[in-house]
Amino acid sequence: MTSGSSSHPAAAARQTARPGLAVTTGSVGTVRKPSVPRAASSRPPRIHGLDSLRALAVLAVVTYHLAPGLLPGGFVGVDVFFVLSGFLITTLLVRERVQTGRVSLRRFWTRRARRLLPAMVTVVVACTATAGLLGGDVLVGIRSQVMGALTFASNWVYIAQGASYSSDLSPQLFANFWSLAVEEQFYLFWPLVLLAVFTIRRSRTAGLVVTGTFAVASAVWMAVRYDPLFDPSRVYFGTDTHLFGLMAGAFFALWFAPRSPLVRDVAGAAEVLDDAPRAERTGARWTAPLARLFAVPARRRGARLALGAASAVGLVWLSFTLSVDAPSAYRGGLVLASLFTVGLIAFVVRSQPLTRRCEVAPLRWVGVRSYGLYLWHWPLLVLVSQVMGADHPGHGSPWLVVAVTLALTVAAAWASYRFIERPVMVRGIGTLLRTAWDRVRRMALVAWAERRSPARTARGRVRLAVAIAGTLLVVSSVTAAFVRAPEVSELEAEIERGAQAAADGQTSAPVTVPTAPAADPTVPTGATPDAPPSAPAVTEPAPPTAGVAAAPAGDQVTVIGDSVTLISAASLQAALPGVYIDAEVSRQMSTAPEVAAALSAGGALRPYVVLSLGTNSTVNERVMDAAIAAIGPDRTIVLVTGYGDRPWIGPTNDQMRSAAARFPNVVVADWQTTIAAHPESLGKDGVHPQASGQELYAQMLVAGLAQAQAHRSGQ
Repeated sequence: MTSGSSSHPAAAARQTARPGLAVTTGSVGTVRKPSVPRAASSRPPRIHGLDSLRALAVLAVVTYHLAPGLLPGGFVGVDVFFVLSGFLITTLLVRERVQTGRVSLRRFWTRRARRLLPAMVTVVVACTATAGLLGGDVLVGIRSQVMGALTFASNWVYIAQGASYSSDLSPQLFANFWSLAVEEQFYLFWPLVLLAVFTIRRSRTAGLVVTGTFAVASAVWMAVRYDPLFDPSRVYFGTDTHLFGLMAGAFFALWFAPRSPLVRDVAGAAEVLDDAPRAERTGARWTAPLARLFAVPARRRGARLALGAASAVGLVWLSFTLSVDAPSAYRGGLVLASLFTVGLIAFVVRSQPLTRRCEVAPLRWVGVRSYGLYLWHWPLLVLVSQVMGADHPGHGSPWLVVAVTLALTVAAAWASYRFIERPVMVRGIGTLLRTAWDRVRRMALVAWAERRSPARTARGRVRLAVAIAGTLLVVSSVTAAFVRAPEVSELEAEIERGAQAAADGQTSAPVTVPTAPAADPTVPTGATPDAPPSAPAVTEPAPPTAGVAAAPAGDQVTVIGDSVTLISAASLQAALPGVYIDAEVSRQMSTAPEVAAALSAGGALRPYVVLSLGTNSTVNERVMDAAIAAIGPDRTIVLVTGYGDRPWIGPTNDQMRSAAARFPNVVVADWQTTIAAHPESLGKDGVHPQASGQELYAQMLVAGLAQAQAHRSGQ
């Protein structure tokens, strides 16, 4: 980049002035404080290939949400965005510091607000208004969701509410805004940190040390905070635990910044720069590193090509193999995705001739509109699923729902970029608002003029009426959304009714049942010891109606369960009168020892103990053995397998079957097999049973208890 000579008198005077000093034309002989002038063009050169990388990242995320079975690890696209954001934002800050000697925080935050806020507010208003018209579960938590989105705190709102990324009892309309909140918080604090580094230490090395420390600390903190026995949403949503991707991108930007100190006075700069014109010299401080990036020596091309290929293959491999609930994701998997992204960006910026030739127009189109695509796709999926009566969004949707959501998402992203994002970036928010107000005022004036015109055409009045009606509809719908929002979803309400039934049963049922005389489980309930016991039938639990007569009485049974148990409490009490149910939403197998100890202390741990805790977390052999040991060998334990699309359910069920083979007092009741034959009996989330499924659950449990009694009697 060269500026050449200028014929403008002021430019000629500046070129003849002393290097390093700027002459003020307002008074003769007055020289203002030396400063590094801005380059002739303040826009950085476009790096070919980054738009395509954005496109692939957003396509991965959209595929993961719409059809997770096709790309189980597509959520790593969010981490690709994090690295890209850290790289680009830090590059802009460093570039401004190098060119002007300072960083204008006001200008930086204004640019970020222009880029992010208008499109985001549009999505929030439009989708909230639509949800207000639809009503129902899509409005659950809408007030806190909107507040979190508008205050850049969605991730912490979801953490405070205990929301789960992979499983939730009600669809979150703006669940995808958590990642925007992490980025927006980064935009707020990172310029301050970088400015402090520039001011105190004034060296690139200090910036690298600080950035690397943040990245490593965040990655380590994620690994430390993660507990495989509990829901990982806290460490996934948290800014503190998910900051490493942004910091990796920032580290990369600083690494390829000019290797001289980032803050210099002009005299020092004049000593190291040649005698080229000042605009050219200023640009050279930034363009020289870019030239080094793009002019790749032949001897290094092979190594860089290998780096790019390995990074791309690594990201593809993670996209197909990583699970958001797997321990490997939080103990290196997401960090590895960030490192692969850094490697891919390094290849892109160091291989510009190749990436420029390989750019594909459709991918670039998607990449330019990736922000809108990301904003719109999830709220539209939730709304379309509500309208079409589809299953819980995010866990696989019918192809018709996917097709409609994709079509609406592409249309909305195109309109957002065409009419909101690009105009605001070019003209500013204030100018756009003034233009909109002027247009409304002109419509009103035209309508008034047509009213008094002899021709009396109604076009202007119709347009004004439509605009006013549309505005009133949006405002009233948003208001209705806030007013009509239910406290809990239909599923949560049903679970609460089950919890109340379980609590009522605990109050009316006897709480002290001696465990020793349970004594002889071969004597059926109601028979005298002298009467010959009837032989219970040994049955498999799969046909849930078999063996009902041989099950122990309800006052001999304690059920320790989760929300699947809670929602089925009334059916359990009907099938097993007197059963003692202790269940909680999101309860996990790791809590079984303390629950069993509390029940035992209260005299409510009966001879037959059912553990229905296979839905909410991974269970390993250690956890399973601890739960069984806490209940004790003098009781018979029934382990209920879990059902759902959660990746840990299969391994957890295997652990239950393995425990039944190791312990003589343990049997398995196979809820997985029972409900798999009747998927229509499940609710929209694919986990909790509806009324018919609750009956199946109770029958399955009775059959499992019959098998347990037969097993205990040695038959």
